[in-house]
Amino acid sequence: MSVFKLSSIRLVLLVSLFITLADNQAFFSKLSGRLDIFSFQGGAYLFSLYLVIFTVLVIIQFVFGIRYLLKPIMIFLLIASAILSYFGQQLGVIFDVDMVRNIVENIKDNNQHEALELLSPPLIRHVLLYGVLPAILVLLVRINYKPFFREVFWRIASVLVLLAVISGVLAANFKFTSYFSRENRDLRVYITPLYVIDSIKGFIRSELKKNKAPLKIVGDDAMQVAQGINRRIGIMVVGETARWDHFSLNGYARETNPQLKKINIINYGKAISCGTSTAYSVPCMFSFLDKSNYSPGKAARQTNLLDVLKKAGIKVYWIDNNSSCKGVCERSGEINVRNHPDASSPFYTEGELFDEELITQTDKVLDKLLKEDNSNADILIVLHTMGSHGPKYYRRYPDTFSRFEPACKKATPQECSDKEIINAYDNTILYTDYVLSRLIAYLQTKRADADAFLIYASDHGESLGEKGVYLHGLPYFLAPEAQTHVPMFVWFSDNYIKNEKLDMDKIKALQNSEVSHDYLSHTLLSAFDVKTEIYKPDHDLISR
Repeated sequence: MSVFKLSSIRLVLLVSLFITLADNQAFFSKLSGRLDIFSFQGGAYLFSLYLVIFTVLVIIQFVFGIRYLLKPIMIFLLIASAILSYFGQQLGVIFDVDMVRNIVENIKDNNQHEALELLSPPLIRHVLLYGVLPAILVLLVRINYKPFFREVFWRIASVLVLLAVISGVLAANFKFTSYFSRENRDLRVYITPLYVIDSIKGFIRSELKKNKAPLKIVGDDAMQVAQGINRRIGIMVVGETARWDHFSLNGYARETNPQLKKINIINYGKAISCGTSTAYSVPCMFSFLDKSNYSPGKAARQTNLLDVLKKAGIKVYWIDNNSSCKGVCERSGEINVRNHPDASSPFYTEGELFDEELITQTDKVLDKLLKEDNSNADILIVLHTMGSHGPKYYRRYPDTFSRFEPACKKATPQECSDKEIINAYDNTILYTDYVLSRLIAYLQTKRADADAFLIYASDHGESLGEKGVYLHGLPYFLAPEAQTHVPMFVWFSDNYIKNEKLDMDKIKALQNSEVSHDYLSHTLLSAFDVKTEIYKPDHDLISR
């Protein structure tokens, strides 16, 4: 039932004005922190930017908002902008191409857990106020459309007037606008919803390009130089959201690694991640593309480490307690315990499984592989953990690991104190330490007859409220060290060190070197004595 009557042009102008002013508070906050908005130049620049945002929104609705489609487009823009503005204002989250990719990957993986964890009363209140309520008002409006050609004329005329005003303001303040825009290009990522629209376009372009290109085979010459005296069993643990500076191994004041400190591991305190999100970093960790020329699209169009190891005769298996392998294990075996959690498991909790379940699954997979194979082939098991995934950090560890209290028990960390957030997060690191130490103990005891090794690296770090930023996924050029500096270490069994004749002094000498995810694929090739032309000795942590 209609209550108001408005022309289509007036309604478009009102909706565009509302989104521009109501949903760009994060952008205004960032901008006002760098600009004197009360000066002539600053005020003119601010006005011109808001006018550009307003005009682009108007153009979008004028172009696509034909009769019967205009209201749905308005409602979509209002609700989507409200959601985006909440994450931008409250959590400092930015929806760039990689964040869009992360969302799409979660949808493909049917990862409802992650979406539900982000759903919270503050988010619902914000969306109701800034999205649903104005959308209802739009529904109550009866739109008066002019005859077709007059409607088109007035839409074009309105845009031309807006463009003329923008041109005038920019011309009057061109020197300042040119300089300030060039020096502060990063501010564009906070513009709602235009930046995410641009990000969606970029994601679609990359996907179309990826789907057109044939799969490139790399490392087709891979062969194992020689099998070891014993069967080699390697475990590669892909950590989740762990940051280096909360590992006591790296100097953190709290004792978050009480178990690992007792084990003879080689710890790399200067390890850098490839990206700031799982969908970006995980494929990179197993790619032969260096970070400098890596993209998820490129990685998806060529074979990866697991494919090369399989080609060389290594048995490979992926066990996941996270969203998925992000395409890395597409051509190898996979179990995802998170998709169908076993309620009878001692590690089951509220529809999920603690990471200790991965040890149980590793034992089952190894038993299966060893029984079905008499060739003594080497084995690599990749474990994708839940680790320290937010925002519900308190869901990542059993109660017995609640050492640091009080811990934040909300899905909205911004509503907890800094101390509570850090306590909950540190408990996740404490639990990760325990799980990793148990995996190493498992290899030392249950698989003592094998030459064993374990490599751990987190996919990215996490912001815990520093400068108003939470979670992860910021564009790399904006991301703080908390999101890009990650823990990484390797461990070798005594049998492996002896039979592979490792020079441990040489290996330990690399502990203080700057390393990155780029090293992982080449190190794993070396760990299994796989020879291929794509192997880079200078990216090998074992450095034979």
